[in-house]
Amino acid sequence: MFTVKPMGKVDFGFATELANTMNWNMAEEDFQFMINLEPEGCFVAFQGGKRVGIATCICFGKVGWFGNLIVKEKYRKMGAGNLLVKHSVNFLQAKGVLTIGLYAEPSLHSFYSKLGFKVDEDFSVLKAETLGSSTSELLPKAEKQQVKAIEEFDRRCFGGNRSKLLESIILEKGNLGYFKGEADDVEGYVAATVYEKMAWVGPLICKEGKVDVATSLLKAVLPNLAGKTVYMVLPKKEKALIDMLFSVGFREDFSVSRMFLGEAVAKNCIYVAESLERG
Repeated sequence: MFTVKPMGKVDFGFATELANTMNWNMAEEDFQFMINLEPEGCFVAFQGGKRVGIATCICFGKVGWFGNLIVKEKYRKMGAGNLLVKHSVNFLQAKGVLTIGLYAEPSLHSFYSKLGFKVDEDFSVLKAETLGSSTSELLPKAEKQQVKAIEEFDRRCFGGNRSKLLESIILEKGNLGYFKGEADDVEGYVAATVYEKMAWVGPLICKEGKVDVATSLLKAVLPNLAGKTVYMVLPKKEKALIDMLFSVGFREDFSVSRMFLGEAVAKNCIYVAESLERG
């Protein structure tokens, strides 16, 4: 029989080791970051006293996100993953969440569909080992005085309140953030989380059909990431952006589908994910 308990610091080592059996390149700091954002939203599955799986989730007001589901191989197809998903859904719905999103590899569509999730659209996970040269675009940096306007713009496009997440990225020293438009009339923005040897570009959001704005935002951020392995996740339908990214060295690493339990969100905009585990 499996049980689920909230994750604590004592579980970080297990969670990191388990996650990296899937080549997710995670560190204990990643789980600390999740707990800082959603203190009770990370979970560990047990069989007796043995840890057998993990999952994380986060609440953005009326929208929640689920991710990082993994169960040790010998315990798969025994109900632990199902229990972790249901526990997370119950946790989010108890906080008032109406829509829960996640990214799933094609092999997991059936698993999540049986739990009520429906496929929305397909996304490409892009990776650049070495970025080629690209035309740099000078855009205003997203700093503290612009954050509130960016948060409001993001809320209108995404459908949930990601203020705490956005501030933890944009205002963190070493990360990058740019916006297009006036300080009180944002047309789009981009952020990137920067590590020693790699970076993750996202979120990027701009108004629907404004491919020129999205391109400008990417051209502002990418030249600052030379020498790093860079990842980003965006809809396959954004072919013009994908072509531009391929021209500077990106390739598709793998693909996922965005799935929702509840009404779909983030539909009327150009949307690059913040991460697979947080939307």
